[in-house]
Amino acid sequence: MKETTREKMMCAALEHMAKHGFKGTTTKCIAKEAQVNEATIFKHFKGKDELIHEALAEQMNQVKTKVDRFFHTDHDHIRELLLAKIDFIHDIYESHRAFFLLTIKEKGSRELQFMNPSVFEYMTEELEKELAGMADQSMPEEEIKAIAMIANSVLMTIILEKMKAESYEQPVRLEMKKELLVEMLIRLWGR
Repeated sequence: MKETTREKMMCAALEHMAKHGFKGTTTKCIAKEAQVNEATIFKHFKGKDELIHEALAEQMNQVKTKVDRFFHTDHDHIRELLLAKIDFIHDIYESHRAFFLLTIKEKGSRELQFMNPSVFEYMTEELEKELAGMADQSMPEEEIKAIAMIANSVLMTIILEKMKAESYEQPVRLEMKKELLVEMLIRLWGR
């Protein structure tokens, strides 16, 4: 499907902001990257802030939809779920790289306040629900939350390391085989 002018501008805004941040991005920069006249931006958006908000909201909705689809797929065992989750996190990062770079670089900024919960919090909450469905009744809710948080924290650390390596054109230093990571998480699960 052909990308609309509006989509091109939102994509260009994300790409530019991922590299230069909110403050380093102007409508002129976005227009140049989208290969449109700067006036075209103002035909579609009230200004830079609206463009940024809509681009981020669209990406957040796309990511949430993918997260929901992933977690509404049946996983019979914790090992299967965690292995699939590792692949899913890598895939979703690759398909929404600029969005993740931007949301991590600009964490705490005014422009991201509307994203509540954040994409990372949302993924953790969904993993908690999935794990709760797999746990037996004797497992305390706090343990399920802790395992979900540890799993997502480790995966996000791996993604952060990958982002840092890409940004600075260095080799990835923190890498872990997914099977080993899953085995460690299953030990925490204790089932």
